[in-house]
Amino acid sequence: MARENDTRVSLDLNYRSSLWSREDATATLDHLVRRADVVFAGPEEASLVVPDGSVEELAEAVAELGPRQVVLKLGAEGAYSVIDGEVHKTAAVTVPVMDTVGAGDAFVAGYLAEWMAGAPAETRLATAVTAGAFACTTLGDWEGLPTRADLETLGASDAVHR
Repeated sequence: MARENDTRVSLDLNYRSSLWSREDATATLDHLVRRADVVFAGPEEASLVVPDGSVEELAEAVAELGPRQVVLKLGAEGAYSVIDGEVHKTAAVTVPVMDTVGAGDAFVAGYLAEWMAGAPAETRLATAVTAGAFACTTLGDWEGLPTRADLETLGASDAVHR
C-alpha cells in the first residue's frame, strides 16, 4: 500500500534474538528490505539479509537488494552508509556514556526527521549520530532524546548555555 500511495518506507532491522530465530527473521526481513526506501541496521543485523562481510561489503550488498539508502549504525564508530550510490562515513560524537539503550532508536529518529525535512545526506547523518550520542548521556530508553535546540548544544565550545 505504501508503494501504491508514494509513501516513504523506512526499516530498522533492530533484531532481537529473544523474540525470534535468525532463520525466521531472515525470511521476513529480506522481504521487507527489498521494499524499503531506507534501511538501518548494525553489521550483525545486516548479515541477516546478506552474506557476512566487512561493513563496506554489508552496506553495498543491502543496497543491491533495492533500498536507495542503507545506513549501518556502528555505535562509537559512527555510521557507514550508501545513499543513492554514494558512500558516507560519519564519525560518532564522543560523550560520557551512561546507558546505550535507546541510542539506535534516537539515531534513526534523527535521520528520519532530517529526511522528512528534505535535508541533504550529510545533515541527516550528522543529526543521527548526534541524537544517538545524546541518548547515551542519560539512563533509560527515551529520556535522553534531544530536541532540535539540544542538538546544537552538544559539542558547543561555551560551557554555559543561556
